Amino acid sequence: MYALEGGRALAETLKNVSDLIPLPFLSSFVSVGIKVLEACQQASTIEENVKDIQERVYSIILVVVNSTMASNERASVELCERIKKFQSVLDGILADLDKIKEQRKLLLLIFRDLNKDRVNICAGRLAKALKEFQLASQLRVETSQIRVEDLLAKIKAEHSTLHPQLDRIEDTDMPSPHHIFYGRESLVNDIISLLRSEETSRVCITGVGGMGKTSVALAVAEQAVVENIFSKEYVFWVPCIEAKSPDLLRRILYAQLRITAKSYDSLEPLVDDLDASKQRRLLLLDNFETPWLSGSGKDQAEIGDILIRLAKLSYIALLVTMTSGFSPGRIQWQHRALQPLDANAARNVFRTKYRDAADGLELSTGPELDRLLTAIGHIPLAITLMATCGGCQGTSPAALLREWESAGTRMMAGDETRSMDETIHLSMERSVVKSNPEALTLLAILSMLPAGTTGQNLSWWAPTVTSLSAAVGTLRKAALIEFESDGYFETSRIFVRPTIQSYMSHQDRIPAEVRNQVHDACYDFVLHHKSIPDDHQFKSDLEAIASEEINVQGLLMEIPVDAPRLHAVDALIAFSLYQSWTKPSTVVASHALEVAQAVYNDPHVVDHDAAARRVAAAYQSLGKSLFMLDRHDEACRYFEEAAARFKNLPSGPDLHCAGEASMELLITWFFIRTKSSSELEMLAQEAQAHLSYDETDEYHVARGLLGFGHFLRWSCRRDEALETLSAAKAIFEHLGCPASTAKCLYNMARAYAGRGRTTEALSAIKDALKNADQSGEVYMIWHTQIAMIKFLVVQRSYQEALTMFPRILSLSQATGSPLTIGQGLELLGYNSAAMMDLPRARAAYEGAQIQFIKIKSTMIGRAEMDEGKFFEMMTPKPWYW
Repeated sequence: MYALEGGRALAETLKNVSDLIPLPFLSSFVSVGIKVLEACQQASTIEENVKDIQERVYSIILVVVNSTMASNERASVELCERIKKFQSVLDGILADLDKIKEQRKLLLLIFRDLNKDRVNICAGRLAKALKEFQLASQLRVETSQIRVEDLLAKIKAEHSTLHPQLDRIEDTDMPSPHHIFYGRESLVNDIISLLRSEETSRVCITGVGGMGKTSVALAVAEQAVVENIFSKEYVFWVPCIEAKSPDLLRRILYAQLRITAKSYDSLEPLVDDLDASKQRRLLLLDNFETPWLSGSGKDQAEIGDILIRLAKLSYIALLVTMTSGFSPGRIQWQHRALQPLDANAARNVFRTKYRDAADGLELSTGPELDRLLTAIGHIPLAITLMATCGGCQGTSPAALLREWESAGTRMMAGDETRSMDETIHLSMERSVVKSNPEALTLLAILSMLPAGTTGQNLSWWAPTVTSLSAAVGTLRKAALIEFESDGYFETSRIFVRPTIQSYMSHQDRIPAEVRNQVHDACYDFVLHHKSIPDDHQFKSDLEAIASEEINVQGLLMEIPVDAPRLHAVDALIAFSLYQSWTKPSTVVASHALEVAQAVYNDPHVVDHDAAARRVAAAYQSLGKSLFMLDRHDEACRYFEEAAARFKNLPSGPDLHCAGEASMELLITWFFIRTKSSSELEMLAQEAQAHLSYDETDEYHVARGLLGFGHFLRWSCRRDEALETLSAAKAIFEHLGCPASTAKCLYNMARAYAGRGRTTEALSAIKDALKNADQSGEVYMIWHTQIAMIKFLVVQRSYQEALTMFPRILSLSQATGSPLTIGQGLELLGYNSAAMMDLPRARAAYEGAQIQFIKIKSTMIGRAEMDEGKFFEMMTPKPWYW
C-alpha cells in the first residue's frame, strides 16, 4: 500500500475527484480526512496505534468517494446525514491528534503511555462509528479487507474522464537529501564523475541495511543538478520498496517518469516516450532489492529485462541502491559497495544527531563514544538512531553501550521505515533467503563469530551445512553477510556486521542446537591445533588459532562454570597456553582455573584423576601468563601449586609435568631474586630429577639438562653450564626439537659472552635465532634477537645492530610485557648513545623508564640517563650476563 509513501498525493487527488462531484458535503468530508492523515503522520512517535487509524481513514475516504460516484452523482438525504455524522467523528479524532502533536518532544516520551491510551480511544470511536455507519453495501465490508488497488482500478475504469488525474496518484516526489552528511563526500564525487559520461552512467550502490545508500544516492542526484549534469525536471526518484513484482515495477516507473499509457503490461510506451525525446535523464531506482530479490526466478528474469531495456537507452543514466552484496542483472555496472563510516565521520554524525535530539546539548568525544561506535559497527542508521535515543534522554555513551550490550538492536526503535530491527528483518524475509534453509543456519553460526572467519575455516564452524558456497552466496545477495575477498574463497574473510549479530542474538534467532554445535566446533578447533613449541606443527598451529583468536576467546568465555560441555576445560587450558606463547592474558587462564576447579569439586565427576590433572594444568597455565606479564610474585604461587598438584594426583604423581612446573618456578625465582643460591640449586636438582626419572625418555632427560644448565649459567658456573647445555642440545637436535635447541644455544651464547668469547657467542646466538624462527615461539625469538643486538653492540657494530630494532620492538609490543618493551627501548637508547644520536637515545631511555616503573622487579633495574653521562657509553661493556 502507498498509504505511507504516497498517501498525501493520493488523498489530494481524491479531493480533486470529490470536488468534481456535485455533493458539497463530500469535499468537506475528504478535506477532514486528509487533515487526519497529516496529523497521524506528524504524531508518528507512537506509530503503531496511529498507523492503524491512518490506514483505516485512508481506506474509508476511498470507499466513500467510490460509493458516492457510483450513485449517479445523486445521494440520498440518509447518505448525506451518515457521512456528516462520520465526519464529526473524524473532527473529534483530529482534535485529539492535534493535542498530541502540540506536545514537545520530551513530553511525548514522558507521556507515551497516556498518548497511546488517547489514540486507542480514538481508534475505538472510529470502530464504533464504522459499525453504526451503514451506507450502501459497498461500505459493509470491513476496512481491513479493502484492497486499495482494486478500488483504484474500479474508479479508473468507471470514470474514464478522470484518468489523467488518477494516473498520477502514485507519483511521489523525491525526498530531500539528509542535512547531516559526513564521510561520504569522496564517494559522491566519484559517482558524479561516472555519471558525467554515458559510458559509465550505470552505477549501483550496494550494502547492508542502514548503511546510508539512499542518502548517498540523493546527495548524488542533488549534486548532479547543481553541476548541471542533469536538469532538475529530468531527475527521477523511483521508490522500489513496494515493487514486489515486475508489474508493480513497471507501474511505478510509468508513474514516476510521468508517462501515461493505457496499460502497464508492457514497457514499450515508456521506452518509446523516452526514446523520442533523447533527453538525458537520471533514474534513481531506490531499494531495488525488493523487485530483484522478492519474487521467483521468472520474476527476476523479467525485471532483468526491464533493466536491460532501460540500459540500452544511452541517454538514460541509472543510479541503483540495493541492500545486497551484488549488482543486479546482466549490465556493466559501476559497482560501489558502501562501507561503514570512518571514525571521524561517525563521531560527527553522532554528535550532531545527539545535539539535535538534546535541544542543543553538546556531547564531548572520548573513549566511551569510540567504544560505542565500534560496538554498533559505525553504521550510519545505527549511529543516527542511537544518538537520537541518547540525546532525547540525555544518556551518556557509556550508559548507551551498557544498554546496547543487554538490549541490542531493540533500543534502535526509530519508525516503521527506519527501525534497525525492521531493516534486518526485511533482509531475512527475502524469498532468496527463505529458498535456502541452510543460509539461515549459516547466518546464525556466523552471528556467533564476532571477528568472522575465512572460507577455509568455515567448514570447522559449519560442518552441517552441505553447500557452504551456496549458503554464502545467498546471504551475500541479501546483504546479511560481508565478504572481503582476496580472489580466493579459502582465504577470503566472511563476517556479519555488529548490528546483525546483535539482532540475531537478542531476538532469539540462534537455535540452541546451533549454539551447542558452534561451541563444540570451537573446542575441537582449539584441541586440533594444540601443540608445544618443540612440535613441528607448532608454528602453523599458532597461525591457525591466531586467525580465530577473537572468536575462540569469546566462545570460551561463555563456558558456564557449573555445567561445561565435554572438552570445554581442555580447550580453555590449551587456549590459555597459546596466549602465554603469543600475547598473554589472565582472563581466559583465570576462567580455565575456575571451571576446572568446579568440575573437580563436582561430586558426580566420574574421572577424578583427569579432573585433578586439569586443575594442576590450569594452575600452571595461569602461572605462565602471570610470568609473561612480569607479575612474578603471583606467578610463583601458581607454579608452586601446579608442581604440588602434579605430585599428588589420585592415580600417582606425574613427575614430568611436576618437573616442568618446577623449572618454570626456578626461572621465576631468577627474576625476583629472593632466594639464596642454595635454594635455587636445590630446586634445580629436584626439577632435573623429576624430568629425568625415566632414562629411556630422551626428550625429558634433555629437558632436565636444559633446566639445570640454565641454572648453572645463571650462577656464573659457565664452564659447567656449557658442558651440560651442549649435551642437551645434541639430544634436541637429534630429536628435531627447534624450540629447546634454541634455548640451549641461547644459554650457551650467554655463557660464552660471560667468558668474553664474543665471537663464539655471536655464532651461537645466530644458530639460536634460526631455530627460534623455525619453532615460531615469539618469546624465544625476542630473547635471541635482543642477545644478538647486545653482542653486536659489544663488537661496536652499531649500524648492524640498529637494523634489528624494528623487529625487536615489534615483538616486544606483541608480547605486551613491560619488561620486554623496556629492555628493547633501553638497548635502543644504549646503541643510539654510542652512535651519538642523543635525541633518539633520550627518547628511548624515557620510554624504557615508563615501562620499568610498571613492574616491581626486573633483571635490569630502572635506567635514568642524562646527557652528561652519554659519553660513558662510548666504551660499552658486556652486561646482564
